[in-house]
Parts: sequence; structure tokens; C-alpha cells
Amino acid sequence: MTALLADIGGTNARFALQHDGLIGPPLILSVAAFACVEDAMALALDRVAPGVAVAQAVLALAGPVPRDPGDTVIRLTNAAWGFSIPSIAARFGFVRVRLVNDFLALAHALPHLGSANLLPIGGGVAEPNAPMLVLGPGTGLGVAALVGTTAVSTEGGHIGLAPADAQQEAVIAALRLRTGRAGAEEALSGRGLAALHAILAEQGHANVPIRDAGAVLASAETCPIAHAAREMFLDLLAGYAGDMALAWGARGGVFIAGGIMPRLAADMDQARFRRGFEAKPPMKHYLAGIPLNLVLHPAPAFVGLATLATTPEQ
Repeated sequence: MTALLADIGGTNARFALQHDGLIGPPLILSVAAFACVEDAMALALDRVAPGVAVAQAVLALAGPVPRDPGDTVIRLTNAAWGFSIPSIAARFGFVRVRLVNDFLALAHALPHLGSANLLPIGGGVAEPNAPMLVLGPGTGLGVAALVGTTAVSTEGGHIGLAPADAQQEAVIAALRLRTGRAGAEEALSGRGLAALHAILAEQGHANVPIRDAGAVLASAETCPIAHAAREMFLDLLAGYAGDMALAWGARGGVFIAGGIMPRLAADMDQARFRRGFEAKPPMKHYLAGIPLNLVLHPAPAFVGLATLATTPEQ
């Protein structure tokens, strides 16, 4: 069936049409510009599917989604939109509406991402049929795994953040004072990068302007505090990825996606990142064998959504 695919985060909603086995170019809309998802979907259908009878919608959402949503209204973690399968189906006449967590869609995409879509960081060889893990910072921090053919969405972005050294410990302590709890997402997200910048400025008694994540990255080569915030962000992300790999036994590979990573790929110290990923004594040897990749595909969730559109719900 022809399907409207959507990857919906706390900041942007991306829509594309799956028709005759092909995925059309995505349309990117601001979540804040629309009162509800149905209004955004109406515009998206006009733009990406003019004159096309669309039979179903498969939507990936940045937030927890029950296995069987039923009539439940599902809400984004970092935005106000609510999602109701009966409401969406009634407005657009879809015969099928499927709601999934956004990182569950990414997990389904992993077997279909070729070498052109990935940037390897260090060595390691994937074990056949072993769990594969995808995680990534954006507006929030998502985590999901693919175990065999079963994708498992999680809320692993909200686990506690573990420091690897005294400097990280001081930053995490300051983060706890700001947020009440130093969950991983409070550092490893857009707002987390901005918080790291503010904390490092305070700790260094530096008189620098308050910056959002985009401004931190844009000034990282000219501002020492912004540079330090970027490096702290990457160091914490590397350690977090290693922790999650251990928790999931992800010998099939760890994949780092999310909206922030493409802006960091060109400037990151890959050897340093790999060391941070593996620095888990006495399990360094275990992590050294796990492939670690940055996902470079411009819209990887759509690859997984296309698979979900053509398979029955588990």
C-alpha cells in the first residue's frame, strides 16, 4: 500500500511518500508551527502526495509508544503534539495507522545501511545474529536495539550519566544541581550541549555569551569554552555508548545517529572517541571487538519506516 512515512521529533517533523517501492524526497516541517499533528499531515499530503491515494501512515515518534497503542493518545517527550490512531485514521481515511518509537524505526533500518551510509570509528567485527544497538542525540537522546529480527525500543536515554574522570564528575555534579537529576539526556542532547557550555563557562569563570547548541558548534573552533563543551559532549557520548554496548551485549555493532552527529563528524577526534568507548576495565577487550559507526544517511528513519510499512505488526 502507498504510505505516508513520518519521522517526528521534538523540533522537526519529516514526511515522505512511499509509493511503488520507492521513498520520495522528505518534506521538513517545524513542529512548533502546527497546533496538532493532523494539521501538519494535511500539509504534508498536499506537498508529497498530490493526487495520490494514500492508504496508510507509519509515524515514528520521539517518545515512548506502547506495543499496542489502541485508543491511547501518545505524546512526544519534548513537544506538545498528541497522536491518536482513531483520530488520524478518521481524518484522512487511512486503512492502517501505525505508531512506533523513532529509534525503533532506526533499529529496523540497521541491516539496510550500507558502507556508504556509515563512518566506522575504529575496528571490531560484527558477530552474525548478535544484537545491534542504535543511539543518538538530537532534541532528546534515543536508544533502541535489534535482536535478531525483533526491534526493541527503550528509554535508555534517561538512565543516569556515569563520569569517567574527575572533570566529568564535576560537570555532572553541576548538571545535577541545574536539573535535579543528571540523566544522560540532560547532557547528550541539544539542550544538554548548551548546558555543558554554560557549566564549563561558570567553572572557568569565563565571561562568554549564553549559547544554544547550534551556536556552540558554530563557535567551537574560535571559542575555547565552546570547544571544551563540544569535546566534553563527545567524551560523555563515547562513554555512554560503551556502557550501553555492555548492557545490550551489542556485538552486532553500535550505531550512533541523531540530528547532532552529522555536524560533529568532520571535526571529531575518532581515536579519542574510540578510546572513550572502550575505556571500561576490565571489559576493554570485549568492547574492542564491537564495531562502532556514525550513521551518515540523511534520513535513516525512513529506511526503517519503509520496512515497517510492508510488514505486519508483531
